[in-house]
Amino acid sequence: MKCLLIDVDDTLIKHKRPYSMNYNNILEDQQLTKQFHLCNYPKYIYTNATYSHANLILNKMNLENQAQKIYSRDTIPLMKPDINSAEAVERDILKGNNQISQIIFLDDLLENLQTGKNKSWTTVWISPKFREKSKYRFVDYAFPDIKYAMTYFNKYNV
Repeated sequence: MKCLLIDVDDTLIKHKRPYSMNYNNILEDQQLTKQFHLCNYPKYIYTNATYSHANLILNKMNLENQAQKIYSRDTIPLMKPDINSAEAVERDILKGNNQISQIIFLDDLLENLQTGKNKSWTTVWISPKFREKSKYRFVDYAFPDIKYAMTYFNKYNV
């Protein structure tokens, strides 16, 4: 069985530049919600933000029931891209579900994806520069946003 490990900021939700967080502007994206519901894989959140930040965003986006667990700066000892952080998250996921055989990691930062690839995770780059994927051997898939990624995964059973 596969699982999705999803970053929050600039992966699950895009921020306008310069970066400013107005939680009142975060709304449900019905197409994304539909794609999340169609995906049968367990989904986990892995962020360098706080648990409360990730949880609030999931609630605002109506995705709170989609995440099995949130791994955040205040729930795990180290942050991305530290390999020990990735190892701790992987250990915990596998402890909770020993049927997981593949972790699909979605993130906007290349250094985080490189760490994921070092763990043999399937890496998914969410970036407006997604067409530059071929420059990075550690990136397996690239999409302009998470909706495209989820639609692709659901259609092709990645």
